[in-house]
Amino acid sequence: MATPAPHLIDEILEEIFLRLPTPAALARASAASPRFHRIVTERSFLRRYRKRHPPPLLGFADQDGFYPAQAPHPSAPLARALADAADFTYSFVPKPSKRRWIPCDVRDGRVLLEEDSPCYNDFSNLAVCDPLSRRYLLLPPILSGRSVLMRSCPSSLPLATMRMRCCSR
Repeated sequence: MATPAPHLIDEILEEIFLRLPTPAALARASAASPRFHRIVTERSFLRRYRKRHPPPLLGFADQDGFYPAQAPHPSAPLARALADAADFTYSFVPKPSKRRWIPCDVRDGRVLLEEDSPCYNDFSNLAVCDPLSRRYLLLPPILSGRSVLMRSCPSSLPLATMRMRCCSR
């Protein structure tokens, strides 16, 4: 009997790895052999894996704090651990000049904070922070009459790589 072509074996392994239930199980499989590691770390495989296994919903953040997912939600234990470990009061970010910080957006573990202001979305005082690592970056004021576009980046990159763009209207 002829030995199957190596690329066919890799495709079968890829399909098996796609069906692993958790990223931890995928990491254990990756550590089993160099061949498994090569398959699991390919960009095309990781893209397919992330599409099949979206990140868990951990909770919601608003001006009153963080609300972790509750049981019986499958990510409730992880959400509780995040709520206990992270600082969603943003006490590590320097206080704004007049009021308090309120979250505008959350992406990849980072929170875009805006000073609570009577003028809706004036973008005069902004900060990007990571509540888990307690790091922050104060952003320069945005001139009035400009629109703002924000693009997130992978959470493995430093806060300084967050991209914001101001555009004239």
